[in-house]
Amino acid sequence: MKILFVLAVTVMLLFVQYAAADPLMNATRQRIGNYDFEIATDPVQPVSGKTTKIMLRIASVNGDDLVDVPVVIRLVKDGTELKSMGPIIVPYGHYAFEHAFEKEGRYVLYADLEDYGYSGETLTFTFFLNVAGPNDFLYVALPAVGAAVAGAVVFIKKRNRA
Repeated sequence: MKILFVLAVTVMLLFVQYAAADPLMNATRQRIGNYDFEIATDPVQPVSGKTTKIMLRIASVNGDDLVDVPVVIRLVKDGTELKSMGPIIVPYGHYAFEHAFEKEGRYVLYADLEDYGYSGETLTFTFFLNVAGPNDFLYVALPAVGAAVAGAVVFIKKRNRA
C-alpha cells in the first residue's frame, strides 16, 4: 500500500510544473515593499478620443503572481479624479480594463493595494500616462517630410548642375 502511494506521488510530481503568467510587454514597473506592480497600455501610446486597454499585473518581488489582491484604481487628470474602481479583487495577479481618454495630456493612475499580508497598510503605486492628441503625429511627420523634400530638391539641383 505504501509503495503504491509513493509511486502515485512520484508520478504526480513528475507532471507538476511551475506556472506563472508572463510579465506585461512594454510595461512600466514599480516596486514597493514586497510587491512589483506593472502597467501597460494597448496601444502603447494612448490617443485621446480612442479606447485604450489598460493592463495591470501584481506580483511578489520574486516574480510570483499574487492571487485575490484587493486594489482600488483611480485615474486623475489635473488633480481631478475622473474614474475610480474598486476595491477590485485582482484574480491571479492580472486585471485589465478599457478607458477612452477625452483629452490629450498627462494622466495619473493610482493603484491603492491593501497590504493585508505584510504591513497592514495601503500601498499606493503611481503611474503617469501621456495621452497624445489625434493629430500629434503631425508634429513629427510634417517636419520629417519637409526635411526629406528639401533634401531631395537640393540633391536634384546639384545633380542637374553636374
